Amino acid sequence: MRIVRFAVLPVLSLVLLTWVMPVRLAAQGDVAKGKTLYDTSPNKCATCHKIGGKGGKLAPDLSNVGNRHDEAWLSKYLPNPKSINPKNVMPPVKLGDADMKALIAYLLSLKSGS
Repeated sequence: MRIVRFAVLPVLSLVLLTWVMPVRLAAQGDVAKGKTLYDTSPNKCATCHKIGGKGGKLAPDLSNVGNRHDEAWLSKYLPNPKSINPKNVMPPVKLGDADMKALIAYLLSLKSGS
C-alpha cells in the first residue's frame, strides 16, 4: 500500500480559495446590485447626492463615503437619518434587508483611489 502525502500549504490554500472566492464574488454582486438601487431606487439618491461629479447638489457628495463611514454607521443612518442628526432632512431609505445590504456594500466601495 502506497501512502499519499499532501503538502499542507497547497491543500490549505485550496480550501481557503474555495471558501473565500464565493464570498468575494457575492460581495461584488452586492456592490453591482447596490449601484443599481442607488441609480434606480424609489429613494432617488442621485436627485440630491452626487458621485464622481454626477448627480444632485443638495446633499453631501458620496464619492468617497466609504472612507468616511463604516457598515455599522450606514446601517443605522440610512433607515433613520434623524437618529444621527435630528435636523437632517434626508428621508429614510426604505429597502428590504438584502437590498439595504447591497446599497451599503456599494456605498462602502466608494473610496478615494478606487
